[in-house]
Amino acid sequence: MKTSKIKFLFFLIVLGVILYYWGQPHPFQQFKHDVSNIFNGKNEKKKEPWTREGREDNVASDTKENDNEATDNEASDSNSSSKKDHSIVDILKDAVEEGTKTLPNIKEEVFKDNSSSNVVFKDLEKYKPYSSKDNEIVRHTGYMLSYQEDYEQASWVLHLLKSEAAKGNEPRSNEFIADPEVSTGSAVTQDYSRSGYDRGHLCPAGDFKYDHELQNETFYMSNMSPQAPDFNRGIWSDLESRVRKWAQDRGDLIVVTGPILRQGLEFIGKRNQIAVPEYYYKIVYDPRDKQAIAFLMPNQASYETVRSFAVSIDSIEKKTGIDFFAKLPESLQKQIESGVNVDDWF
Repeated sequence: MKTSKIKFLFFLIVLGVILYYWGQPHPFQQFKHDVSNIFNGKNEKKKEPWTREGREDNVASDTKENDNEATDNEASDSNSSSKKDHSIVDILKDAVEEGTKTLPNIKEEVFKDNSSSNVVFKDLEKYKPYSSKDNEIVRHTGYMLSYQEDYEQASWVLHLLKSEAAKGNEPRSNEFIADPEVSTGSAVTQDYSRSGYDRGHLCPAGDFKYDHELQNETFYMSNMSPQAPDFNRGIWSDLESRVRKWAQDRGDLIVVTGPILRQGLEFIGKRNQIAVPEYYYKIVYDPRDKQAIAFLMPNQASYETVRSFAVSIDSIEKKTGIDFFAKLPESLQKQIESGVNVDDWF
């Protein structure tokens, strides 16, 4: 009898944990993160995590009625409850109705790596940039980044763009959340509210439309940077689409994206001070043909062509202090970084 009471009490505890995390975005990742903090003895106070209060999706300005994307974002909000991961509900249902879910089974389901993918990104490390300011490297399944606490954003984001990216049709989740992997705490979505700036993706969500989980990863706030709406939805979007077209034609590409960070920039943010970059760069490398191209764009609307913003990788390295292909042979670095090889790409 005593054993039965203990089992019932344990079941109630497990049930309470499941119900608590079920209502949160990315429940598996949040649960594993909390458990890790307990066992690692992390008692320091974290920055306040993401909440829905004050959320305005991708558009932080007050002109949502003029933006087509805002309509999609609002629709996403109303349907968000139907998109929740129901695997936890399945666990509870099996436990109650069938009575066959044992503790090992529950543990396996709760602790499983929900970010696993059939896409292999293990070779991404050999393209990792280097900078003396790389104090915190954050690795997710589909991309990695160097988070700069002083600016509350990444100085570079590296990802592999698969050739099938242009054919993907997974819908955008628009679930912007704080990055639990950033030890100092990332920016939160409310920092952008009514700032006049978009939560601009550095690693584009559109580059992972072929995989739902990988695309969800791109909505961590560590992957966001304040971008002028006409820039984010204009020339910057054109560049991202062009790069996906290159991947479709050429095959898999290595892409590095980031802002030009420096002292003296304007800041936004209600809870965190987020620097507003004046320029953004994007570097694309074709490992098969050993060709590269780079772009530097001002954070403002433009009617120029994407091609007109092409620059050398060397020039971006001078502005950022980042060595972008530090692990490649010196001869290859010199070959791809010194020139502006527009004709190889357009």
